[in-house]
Amino acid sequence: MKVEDLFGGVAGIVNRYPKAILSVMLVLAVIAMFFMMAIPAQTMSDEYMDKQSPDGIIYNLYNNRYGQDTYILLIKGTSPNDPELLNDLLILEKQIGRINRVSSTLSIADVVAANNGGNIPGTSAQVQAIIDNLPAETRQEFVPDSQTALAYVLIDQGVSTDASQDIEPFVETAISEATLPPGVAIEVTGNTPLNIQLEDAMVTNFSILIIGSIALMLIVKYLLWSKIRFWILPVVLLIFGLFYTFGIMGLMGIPANDGALVAFPILLGLGIDYAVQFHSRFDDECRLSGDRATALTETITKTGPSVLVALGATSLGFFAMFITPIPMIRTFALVSILGIVCCYLTSLFGFGAFAHLLKYEPKPPGNGIADLIMRVYDVGLTWISSRVVRIAAPIILVAIIIASVGLIVDRGIPVDASENTMAPPDLPAMVVADEVQSVAGSLTPLPLYVQGIDAKTVGGIWWTDRLGNDLVTNYNQVSSIDSMSTLVRSCNNGVLPVNQADLDRILATIPPGQLDLYQLDDSTSVITINTISMGINEQCAFSDNVVQEIAWLEPPPGAEVTPTGDFTLYTLLTEQIIDNKDKMTFLGFVLIFVFLLLVYRKGVALTPLVPIICVIGWNPLAMVALGQEYSILTAVLGSMTIGVGSEYTILIMERYMEEYRKSGDRIGSIQLAVRKIGTAVTVSGLVTAAGFSALMLSSFPIISGFGLATVIVVLFSLLGAVIVMPAVLTLVGGLGERQSVV
Repeated sequence: MKVEDLFGGVAGIVNRYPKAILSVMLVLAVIAMFFMMAIPAQTMSDEYMDKQSPDGIIYNLYNNRYGQDTYILLIKGTSPNDPELLNDLLILEKQIGRINRVSSTLSIADVVAANNGGNIPGTSAQVQAIIDNLPAETRQEFVPDSQTALAYVLIDQGVSTDASQDIEPFVETAISEATLPPGVAIEVTGNTPLNIQLEDAMVTNFSILIIGSIALMLIVKYLLWSKIRFWILPVVLLIFGLFYTFGIMGLMGIPANDGALVAFPILLGLGIDYAVQFHSRFDDECRLSGDRATALTETITKTGPSVLVALGATSLGFFAMFITPIPMIRTFALVSILGIVCCYLTSLFGFGAFAHLLKYEPKPPGNGIADLIMRVYDVGLTWISSRVVRIAAPIILVAIIIASVGLIVDRGIPVDASENTMAPPDLPAMVVADEVQSVAGSLTPLPLYVQGIDAKTVGGIWWTDRLGNDLVTNYNQVSSIDSMSTLVRSCNNGVLPVNQADLDRILATIPPGQLDLYQLDDSTSVITINTISMGINEQCAFSDNVVQEIAWLEPPPGAEVTPTGDFTLYTLLTEQIIDNKDKMTFLGFVLIFVFLLLVYRKGVALTPLVPIICVIGWNPLAMVALGQEYSILTAVLGSMTIGVGSEYTILIMERYMEEYRKSGDRIGSIQLAVRKIGTAVTVSGLVTAAGFSALMLSSFPIISGFGLATVIVVLFSLLGAVIVMPAVLTLVGGLGERQSVV
């Protein structure tokens, strides 16, 4: 069966059964609403790390066995030597200690009491004397300055940072109900409190921005498209498509992670574009034939296949993202593909059904702002296309040269996937975290998960000790090491025993709970590297150095020492972005090239790729000019550009081929294709850009950066479609008819 026959059958169904189609769409939308409630949530670590990978398996093993999350309480407002404050802290600690899954608490109050027979002295001078006699590292840990104190809430061992989120509200409640000296404030920070506030603020911020995006899209749509009757109809069809997408997510168990959220504005843009293409062609055909059924048949049989080819190319651009091991990006790709398929089917069947039900008739020419804008733009496109065909070769040469420079520049653009790219600097939890890190070092230590070394043997503990000493000596980023060897040294006057009998004697004096923090059985143990605060690139370099140091020390045969924990979560994320960013772009390009060869079976398959290559090369230049870095979201920019840009160029090419088959006039066909498709593409592109421009106002760097990058992609893709694509078609010459594979 030919493609035209297939779409002709679709047109026949839509013409005969418009009410039935709309009824089915409504029923499916209601069913989708039911399944939407089943969309699962996903933890942060599951978004960023594939838990089936070797690193993911180690991460889970560490968290489930040794992971111990810590909340840090920043205490300000009075001097830490205030006896009233210390007594109130002891009471607060007892309240927090009663919370389920809280292992213990520790503050300067505990330290002072332990050095004063279990009681807090009665005067500030006595308290200060005790503090002054503490070791320097202890003072730094609990009293970093004369107006600041730190307290620590330790969660039960084996409760990961993801799971400990449920504990945070109870800690906050205990603090809010505590009796404290006047002016004293206690703020909670640490990885988990920071992530909770970060996620909540991001969802709220993103939801507001999406509402703003939709509002801007509607305004721009009205200004550019109100000359078309029922100009809001593409938005209605988009809403149906989104309902179906979210329903499928619930049915398939696709999580609502950050990748799914970010796919939402992509669907807004592409979903509206499909409906605009059908709407624009139908309006033109209605003006020519005066009969809705005839116009709809022509629209579906001509526009349907063209948009389907564009859909296939776009889907392959997103499909290339599946090579990344980052679950969040894979979710972004999957939701985007499902969404654009749903939006395409909704437009294919739903537009004609609505047109019949609403008894669609084109608006007569008017003098409104939209009519004026479109008339001016039509004239502009005609003028542009007439100039482009005259200087096609120079245009392509300049475009490719600029793109080549951009591809070279792209290699120097840094990648930052740290928490700093995700949180606004004025987020309260981030402000507190920065303050704590400035005096106490990083909130995220680097744990080493040790397999095959028994740290309770003399050989094992001495190897562990040697590794810790080398790290402290060789790297100034290391502030301290926590391991079985440091624990034994602290219980043996700073000396490690040299025979097993002495080691066993010392181990017998240590409470089992303390030993379990470092070793639960004979085959696994953990070494924790506490560090100063570092940028993500410094973290990556430091982690690589630690791996090299471990290899240089040659662990015993069969032993493995693996960096893990949240420190590795972010360094691994950054490294995976760097490793896969260009691979996703290259794979997307190859997939679309092969796809177009299969569809067209001619050299015409090359023509849409030239503008796409140009846009891919232009993007880095814009990023450098605007001072942007790659984040976990903008890392998909290359493959996303291929997906979005291919749609515009394919639609231009398809309309050109259609007109060329009719007239045989190559130049005239190019100009008509640019004017007809260029107008519709520009409307949908500008509507999409307007929507994404709202994201640029986000206080979250990762969202604002993604919004800016996407606006650039859309605008460059439009430029490639209406200028570079006609130039390519001019040079290629007559292309003949497309040979369908169906």
